[in-house]
Amino acid sequence: MQNDTICAISTPLGISGIGIVRISGPDTYRIIERIFRPAGKTGLRRLPSHSVRYGYVVDGKKTLDEVLVTIMRKPRSYTREDMAEIGCHGGIVPLKEVLSACIRNGARQALPGEFTKRAFVNGRIDLAQAESILEVIYSKTDRSLDMAVNKLKGNFSKELAVIRDSLLEALSVMEARINFPDEEDVESSGFDTARRIREVLSFTEKTISRAGKGKLIQQGINAAITGRANAGKSSLLNSLLKEDRAIVTEVPGTTRDAIQETINIRGIPVNIIDTAGIRNVRGRIERMGVEIALRWMDKAEVNLIMLDGSKKMNEYDRQLLAHIKGKNYLIIINKNDLPEKIEKEQLEKEFPRKRIVSISARTGAGIERLENEIYALILEGYGEMKGDEMFLNLRQEGKIVEIREILLLTEKTILDNAEIEIAAENLKTCIRKIDELTGRDVSADVMDRIFSQFCIGK
Repeated sequence: MQNDTICAISTPLGISGIGIVRISGPDTYRIIERIFRPAGKTGLRRLPSHSVRYGYVVDGKKTLDEVLVTIMRKPRSYTREDMAEIGCHGGIVPLKEVLSACIRNGARQALPGEFTKRAFVNGRIDLAQAESILEVIYSKTDRSLDMAVNKLKGNFSKELAVIRDSLLEALSVMEARINFPDEEDVESSGFDTARRIREVLSFTEKTISRAGKGKLIQQGINAAITGRANAGKSSLLNSLLKEDRAIVTEVPGTTRDAIQETINIRGIPVNIIDTAGIRNVRGRIERMGVEIALRWMDKAEVNLIMLDGSKKMNEYDRQLLAHIKGKNYLIIINKNDLPEKIEKEQLEKEFPRKRIVSISARTGAGIERLENEIYALILEGYGEMKGDEMFLNLRQEGKIVEIREILLLTEKTILDNAEIEIAAENLKTCIRKIDELTGRDVSADVMDRIFSQFCIGK
């Protein structure tokens, strides 16, 4: 498959300004020359890499689209193969017509992630970098994008290379002691294997800690807004989003199902869930809405309990307040632009003042402080962000955890003066797992599973 030429539409299908058809492989320029008619006299053969030529894609005498063709000659391309990108008009029909012309002239429709897979196989990126491309694509905030780009640049791969070299050195010393036990220079080398293992263990612990915060930045948290009907939950959602996402009326029970939207609070994606108002329900649909709201209270990382400050608390308010014991929460007193009737002093006796925020969802007063308090609540659970956070997917995190557990056993083996051969085999296993992370040693099944997560055209 590495010897054929692939093509795919690399932009979402739909009405847009431009769309890209991407081609990669040994026959790229032969195919392009068959379907492309440059507007000038200079053809593609004489163009240097990373040049752009204006012209038309044709099928015989029929013109399919007016395009720009970008030439990227190997090895200076995404796949390290000869590549071209055809910039078409961004409609469904012209993109499909140009793609079909490429296929008719010898290209093959690319599989999901096949361009990136070729970049990995051809040595332009390692497997950890390849996986980080998905993290770039799915970034929700500027902070998550920075984190993904750092990994794409190879920062994590460089760290893995350092600990691999460190373990290799420790392994070589162990094997020298196994194979040449009577050699004086081997025994007196002064190499502290236990200290080296502790250093690598420290790296795994730090990586797992960084990954926990990285998962927060990449995937975000759920924050559920719950409260009695007509307390202003939907107005709060609209105020946080700075747009009218939820319908707001004076009629209690307007929201019957959970509405979810993501906001960016200091680089952390916060998935805000506007739930149905807690009330005495009259029908099956309303009852289901209340049940969903209560379930969100149990599974959300942050609970935003909305109280109507213009009214005294009722039984539903008290039930919700009783339900948040032991959870991460903020109590939001809404409608501070109206005369206050809620028993605020009583609330402050039962709950810490820092957990109570007064706002007006209608005017926006207090929203900035609310966002600050949500961020502070997140940090309570995850710790301060230091800028070295890193996202690990399940495969990567699993490998790091396995390496840590094996090294803990190895450290115990060395300290107990047990069989050195066991410790050496453990180090070999750790090195193999590092190679599985970077793709130096990885099965075809694992590769296929990773790249199948990519879209066609990437």
